[in-house]
Amino acid sequence: MQLGKLIGQYQILEKLGRGGMGVVYTARDTKLDRTVALKFLPPHMSTDEEAKQRFIQEAKAASALDHANICTIHDIAETEDGELYIVMAFYEGQTLKYRLEHEEFAIGDALDVARQLGRALERAHEAGIIHRDLKPANIMVTDRGEVKLLDFGLAKLMSGLDLTAEGSTLGTAAYMSPEQARGEEMDARTDIWSFGVVLYEMLAGQKPFRGDYDQALLYAILNEDPPPIDEQRPEMPDALSDTVTKCLQKDRDSRYDGMTTLLSDIDAETVPAASGRADARSKRMVSRPVLLSIVGLFSALVLAGIVYQANRGDDASGHSVSSDVIAVLPFAVRGSPDLAYLGEGMVDLISQKLDGAGNLRALNPRAVISLINREGLDINDPESGSRVARKLGAGRYVTGDLLEVGGRLRLTAYLTDTDQPNQPLGEAAVEGAAENLFDVIDDLVTDLLGG
Repeated sequence: MQLGKLIGQYQILEKLGRGGMGVVYTARDTKLDRTVALKFLPPHMSTDEEAKQRFIQEAKAASALDHANICTIHDIAETEDGELYIVMAFYEGQTLKYRLEHEEFAIGDALDVARQLGRALERAHEAGIIHRDLKPANIMVTDRGEVKLLDFGLAKLMSGLDLTAEGSTLGTAAYMSPEQARGEEMDARTDIWSFGVVLYEMLAGQKPFRGDYDQALLYAILNEDPPPIDEQRPEMPDALSDTVTKCLQKDRDSRYDGMTTLLSDIDAETVPAASGRADARSKRMVSRPVLLSIVGLFSALVLAGIVYQANRGDDASGHSVSSDVIAVLPFAVRGSPDLAYLGEGMVDLISQKLDGAGNLRALNPRAVISLINREGLDINDPESGSRVARKLGAGRYVTGDLLEVGGRLRLTAYLTDTDQPNQPLGEAAVEGAAENLFDVIDDLVTDLLGG
């Protein structure tokens, strides 16, 4: 589509992206002088009558739902060349997919998104419409914190014509319900499963089911249990963990019977105070008071929102390497297995301390951890550290290890130039009481930076 071209009353401004059911552009409404989004059916599908009908159904389904958390549909029209397009409201913000890739969600923020998303689905289900393609890429979070549910391209009127026949597995595999993966008939509980997957991902920072290819992923959805979410997020309230688990029951009869009941449980959730209950994982696995104190301190840091989070798009992949940019890699943890979660926790804690020290800018911890997990890198291999740092544009990186013995912590850190992974620029080692974890980290960073 040529930029500047006039389609009806809409002047094309910019291409925003492409999805399975359309290409999206921003445009200026020349009559009402406003910015809108135009979604066109892909040209190669223009002769596919089923695709056209599904595209029209998307517009009708979404336009019938007048709700603050559902994308507003202004119009549906056709170009002189026979291309169908939907005119939608344009929102300033980012998709939830983008935000999940660039930041870690506080529990309160995840619950806020979940409540708004849940209300959107509740309204759709009341109208007899299921989304069937619920995923972070179809959820917009505006700059004002408003959630907008997009793309009813796979929506189906539960009482109307089924345009995606039984046996089809349209949708994104990671968010599919078991019945959807099997190609079976679906109802609103399919959206409840996908809602649970999205909520799990916001809270745990990873998807509940993973696989190297679609068939392996679908096998996991059908046959495996997700890792307990309280192991991914130690400060997780028990009731919230139970809510996520209930959404992800493979037998749909064991899930919530509707969004209203689910929202009732979500609305009852409150973020626990930093001094509140010890998390379920600590109760189950940790008996020594000193380890409980570390869990409590780390949980307090997370809940208070102090853990470093970058909102500047820190994934510098493709940018030139800068000596002022530094990457912190997960620490190797030795001693108590109950402290294993602190390996990645050190990425957050030390990045927070390094960011803004002199001219240093620390990379977003989520970008670092995501790259390591995605490529299956060994954090104990110097070459792997160099590879991570270089890919993200960091000229230096920090590695280290944490040892706990008899209630005391010993932290060792190495500062290394990305171009010389086998010759550390500096080393620091500090020791202190486990309950003084943050003071120990302060001393470590001070020593590592040379005073």
